[in-house]
Amino acid sequence: MVSWDFMAFSVREWLRPYLGDAPYRLIIELPRVYAAAQQKGDQNDLIQLAGVVGMLGGCLPGVIGRRGVYPRDWKGTVDADAFIERIKQRLDAVEHLRVELPSAASLHHNVWDAIGIGLHALGRLAPRRVFPR
Repeated sequence: MVSWDFMAFSVREWLRPYLGDAPYRLIIELPRVYAAAQQKGDQNDLIQLAGVVGMLGGCLPGVIGRRGVYPRDWKGTVDADAFIERIKQRLDAVEHLRVELPSAASLHHNVWDAIGIGLHALGRLAPRRVFPR
């Protein structure tokens, strides 16, 4: 098992070129354990993830604010694939070109979730409302 601090510091070093010196806000998805019928995967993994995220939040330079958001607060109960399409629709052409997906397709949803959390924090993810005339 890799230690939380090693993983957090590794992520920090990977992020360093992207962060620069400008201050920023850190938005973290808070893990949620659901009823047994709704669970996917090993729920104990959430404990490991929370440990790494906690360490990372404490060791990143330039953080001027931290906020947590639960999955249902930012994406509701919409089908995952449909929600990824909503996220893609909210990006302009330049932003879309900057998305770097990992080689493993099974991890793509993690990238889209991270982008979705950021868009939610910026107020750019709310459903578009159409009002009749």
